[in-house]
Amino acid sequence: MFFMKKLMTQTNVRYKIRRYIDKTAVKGLLFLLIVFSLTGCSQKAGNAVGKTGYESSTLPTDTESGFDSVKRMNSDAFAWLYIPDTNINYPILQNAEGDDTFYQGHNELKEPDAEGAIYIEAANLNDMCDFNEVIHGASPADGNRFAELNNFLDKAYFDEHQYAYVYMEDNSLTYYIIAAYTRDNTRLLEQYDFSYASGCSEFIDEIYSKAGMNGIIREGCESGLSPEHFLITLTTDSKVEPGKQTVVVGCLVGDAAGKINREIDYGNEEY
Repeated sequence: MFFMKKLMTQTNVRYKIRRYIDKTAVKGLLFLLIVFSLTGCSQKAGNAVGKTGYESSTLPTDTESGFDSVKRMNSDAFAWLYIPDTNINYPILQNAEGDDTFYQGHNELKEPDAEGAIYIEAANLNDMCDFNEVIHGASPADGNRFAELNNFLDKAYFDEHQYAYVYMEDNSLTYYIIAAYTRDNTRLLEQYDFSYASGCSEFIDEIYSKAGMNGIIREGCESGLSPEHFLITLTTDSKVEPGKQTVVVGCLVGDAAGKINREIDYGNEEY
């Protein structure tokens, strides 16, 4: 519970209507980034990106990065997702024309590709400021894209992989991976209205109930999530339960530039 309390201190809303980060919080987040992202992780990211065929490194602080290379060729790329010690090291895209199916059959260079790409739907903001950024990817047999998400259902693997990183042109975000489970193959953004606190709370209830039944939840994170947090949910086809989807959920614990911010519509006093 100690870590979850610490997490809430760093990411929670201080006032009921508007999420903000004060100077003390920014210093804390920068410290987290230094500890978890820039020492060791930066080198791993640079090494791992060589396997993808992109240039140099995924880190936005480098003069030339894989993200920069993809961005020049495809303006739909807005961030880069990296999970250390996995093959998950890809740009994140959002189709500018609002076609949520485009990157199911095209890669990050807009070339026809059965493996697709890593993408978010039009209903999500590409500034990573939504309560829940739902990021999709396929699980091809060769282990690319999001195939390794299914490994998070193994407790030993889950315990060994604690952080996911999202690099943007002007920010670096750190997410603590708190849960992994299987769920029905329905669209999260259609099932829950994350523009309201009530919809956020409903999804939080799903995390606790389903991760407790058919998945894993990080020790110390069994409670404490609220609509004021910022999540990423990585989704892919389940290899454990065909016809369902595997989801891996991370909670924001590091926001280097202090830009992750949103207004929360509580709707009624219950939330």
